[in-house]
Formats: sequence, C-alpha cells, structure tokens
Amino acid sequence: MAAAVWPHQGRRAAAEPQLCRTLSFSLVPWMNDSDCISFLQWALPQLRMRWAGFRRVRKQVCKRIARRLRVLGLPGSDAYRVYLSANPDEWIALDRCCRITLSRFYRDRRAFDLLGETVLPVLATQALQRGDTCLQLWSAGCAGGEEPYSLALLWQRRVSPLCPGLGLQILATDSDPRSLERAAVGAYSPASLKALPAIVSKSMCMVG
Repeated sequence: MAAAVWPHQGRRAAAEPQLCRTLSFSLVPWMNDSDCISFLQWALPQLRMRWAGFRRVRKQVCKRIARRLRVLGLPGSDAYRVYLSANPDEWIALDRCCRITLSRFYRDRRAFDLLGETVLPVLATQALQRGDTCLQLWSAGCAGGEEPYSLALLWQRRVSPLCPGLGLQILATDSDPRSLERAAVGAYSPASLKALPAIVSKSMCMVG
C-alpha cells in the first residue's frame, strides 16, 4: 500500500506489536456493546482515563478487549474484572488495549479552521509583543503525529507569512511509545490525508 511521508522523514514505520492490534472480527455475544460500555466506565477511571473520550471510538477498544478475553479464555467482562483484581499486571495489557490509534490530519476540520484563523494568529501576535522569537505549542496525546504535523501545516500556510520573524516549536507527547515511534517515522496512509486541503496533500511524497 502506498503511504504518504512527511517531507522531512524517510524511514518506514516499524511493524506494530500484535497484542492488542485492531482486528475485523465481530464482537462475540458475551462482549456486546452494552457490556463493553459498562466495563469501560468501570475500568477507565482506574487507568486515569475518561469515558467521555471513548464514546465515539469505543468500537476499536471493545474489539481489542474481546480479543484479549479470547486469549485469556474468559467468558465475559465480569470474569475479566475478577481476573484483573487477581492479576494486577493485567492492567498493563488492558491499558494498551485502550490506547486510541484512530487519527488523521485535520481530523476535526472546524477546530483546525478556528486554530488557523483565530487562535494561532492571536498567540503569534502576543508572542511578538512579548519580544519572543519562537512560539511554543504542546500537542498532548499526539497519537501517531497527525495533530502536531497538522499544526505545523497551519502555521506554514496561515501564520508564518504574517509573522516572518517568529518561529514555531511543537512539543508532541503521548503515553504510548509505539505511537511516538510512528510519529517520528512520519509515514501515513492516504486515508489519513483525506481531510487535508488539496494544495497541502499534493506536497506529500508518495512511496511504495
């Protein structure tokens, strides 16, 4: 499959570990949607995560948990709760299953339009008024890097021409080392670029 590579990157993404990879099978009967929702609402706070952030993307996580139950030979989410209580190390595996990898450039177009039209220009103006030479941004939970690279694109297209004396530095962090490795590689499938403006996507290098 062809992949879009960030212009300054040249390495291929490494193969992802198999433990909690998203698979295409349907949820087994004993892990239906309502069961999974109930389980996540119980488990996520103990992982220092919030259920609100999983409402729209829970299917990916539920499929991973269903696969994990099959691996462990457990009959359902209630049995998994008992297993977690008796095996604290299992929380590490569950944490990996709950990491969201669904992302793409300009994922929320309205949010990025607001950033480019209002937020970033205001921050840039304030930075110049302070006498700063660089504006620093933090992309927390950056997943595979789509968000910080989208911010960089916004800056190049909309803000940098208006503030030529101001640089940009983005700190991108994520709790999942595999996501950070993918972000460092900077290689993305064409599907992750579908929300990008055409003038931007044409600048990407295609390999493979």
